[in-house]
Amino acid sequence: MMDQRAGDGGTSPNNLSLEGVVEQYQSGLLRYASRILNNEDAAQDVVQETFIRLHGNWKRVAVRRVPIKGWLFRTVHNTAIDYIRKESRRRLLHQKQSNQAPSYSTDNDDQRDRDERHALVLRHLHVLKPNERAVLVLRLQEEMSYREIAGVLKRSEGYVGTLIHTATKKLTQSLRQAGVVS
Repeated sequence: MMDQRAGDGGTSPNNLSLEGVVEQYQSGLLRYASRILNNEDAAQDVVQETFIRLHGNWKRVAVRRVPIKGWLFRTVHNTAIDYIRKESRRRLLHQKQSNQAPSYSTDNDDQRDRDERHALVLRHLHVLKPNERAVLVLRLQEEMSYREIAGVLKRSEGYVGTLIHTATKKLTQSLRQAGVVS
């Protein structure tokens, strides 16, 4: 149905089908929501809610010629933050349980070490505030520019830069204290 891709973030829904948007952005949105929420089931719910909202606002988004990538990531961000606010007790309980879960055994010591370090970094990522986690995930994992992140968060590029700097310092300090980095 469509040959055009919205990879630049500037394409409006006028040029895309809803199915095409879902296909193109679903995996990135799921990664982003998973990192914010530390809960894959909740991330799926948040992304599903985002696509439901897009369907309901399709004409309005098209008329305004809103860049679809920014709209989607901003909506996932806002929906995830709402989820955190509403479900903070459950999320903390889930985090405690996941931290106490026994790790699986593998024959490959290197793989186990990488898995443990990865889990440790993810645990330390969650000591950051939600906005700090969000900017790091958008910048490092989704490879968004400061301008794109600013659009998602509805903040200035300067604010995004400051938040990335602060989050990086906090994460590095936390990892250093845990002996992960020197």
